Amino acid sequence: MKNTQSLTDNYNRTIDYLRISITDKCNLRCIYCMPEKGVKPFAQAEVLTDDEIVRFVRIARKHGLSKVRITGGEPLIRKNITGLISSIKETGIRELGLTTNGIKLAEHAHELKKAGLDRVNISLDTLDPKRYTEITKGGDINLVLASIKTAEKAGLAPIKINMVPIRGINDDEILSFAELTFKNDYHIRFIEFMPATCSGMWKKEKCINSADILKKISALGELEQFEFRGKGPSRNYRIKGTKGVIGVISPISDHFCEFCNRLRLTANGNIRPCLFSNEKIDIKAPMRNGATDKDIEDLFRRAIEIKPQRHRLNENKSSQNLIKTMSKIGG
Repeated sequence: MKNTQSLTDNYNRTIDYLRISITDKCNLRCIYCMPEKGVKPFAQAEVLTDDEIVRFVRIARKHGLSKVRITGGEPLIRKNITGLISSIKETGIRELGLTTNGIKLAEHAHELKKAGLDRVNISLDTLDPKRYTEITKGGDINLVLASIKTAEKAGLAPIKINMVPIRGINDDEILSFAELTFKNDYHIRFIEFMPATCSGMWKKEKCINSADILKKISALGELEQFEFRGKGPSRNYRIKGTKGVIGVISPISDHFCEFCNRLRLTANGNIRPCLFSNEKIDIKAPMRNGATDKDIEDLFRRAIEIKPQRHRLNENKSSQNLIKTMSKIGG
């Protein structure tokens, strides 16, 4: 399928990337993502069906959508995940990724690769088994470590590992994660702690900014910076002489809004042009009420039109209350 002309927003950003949350349910209770007791999940009828998701991707694909990332909640607990991956890939999407906590990845990695998945991001915030159980409220790190190896064998490479350093929780492990790049072609991505308010633990002083992360990592060796091409949010580096990549994602201290090329589709059918905005457009109700493909195209265009120039996290404290729980929006 030929590439089609991508749409641009009011700030001349090409919008060609969609993050799709396919469930708000998760098999972990990470301390910075949701309350210990969890949150009430969407009813099954509220969640987009496979056919609805694929229909939206197919329509957006006609207008230049080329990259899709499947998120959750935890996407691998959704039924028929392999079939959904296959159907999305068949629309002509060039790059199809998935973000997972890794608990169930080992049992699905080979079939997902065969279905058309290109790569995975694995969330892992500690290398210590006991601390992992504490952070995730009961998770088994051995399942995640096995999944990393299995995903490599399946060809879901390069493996990207997302780590959120939080002061006083796991910031003493930044160097240990960076050292994983010495002998492995892993992309270790350090993501600044973002304000998800439902957990009650977010405080700005707990956030370690990307400059401090890089300063700490530089103790391991000279950092060589990659050219920033203005697509993904990660600023990438390599410790000289190592195999892997160090990335920093800095939504708080050094936002990348100028280059943002994405929209989000929540599990219950809302397009969110920006993570830190209340703006959203419902596509589920129109689809279920007989909307034509042209109607859905117009909603897709509208979502791009209302995409804000940037977030206001550092200027407007009320913006910090917009994420009640990441599992409801998509990680």
